[in-house]
Amino acid sequence: MNHSPPTGGFDYDTLINWALLIALSLWGGWASFVRKMREGHARAWNITELVGELVIAGFTGIVTAHLCDAIPSFPVSLKYAFVGIAAHMGSRALFRFEAMMNARLNLPVDVQKKDDDHAA
Repeated sequence: MNHSPPTGGFDYDTLINWALLIALSLWGGWASFVRKMREGHARAWNITELVGELVIAGFTGIVTAHLCDAIPSFPVSLKYAFVGIAAHMGSRALFRFEAMMNARLNLPVDVQKKDDDHAA
């Protein structure tokens, strides 16, 4: 009886790749928090602001990585650079993504504001 291992195994390369991308995203969030702290926009020991920066940076980095993966033959080194930059930008990058999608889908620039105007 042949007891060979199953052919479909766990892909460690993918796991390491995503772990590095998430670590890079968190590093971008940390850098953003330090920049804000030095400029006086964030308090040094405010854990809530730090966690907020890290969560937003992690989310933005993952979204950017998926967008880069959606482009055929996108260079991996450029993907890491874009993830780091977008993570450091945080919510500003999300607003840019939103503006690009609104333009691409021909949506109004500020749907929430228009809905609020009709409610009054």
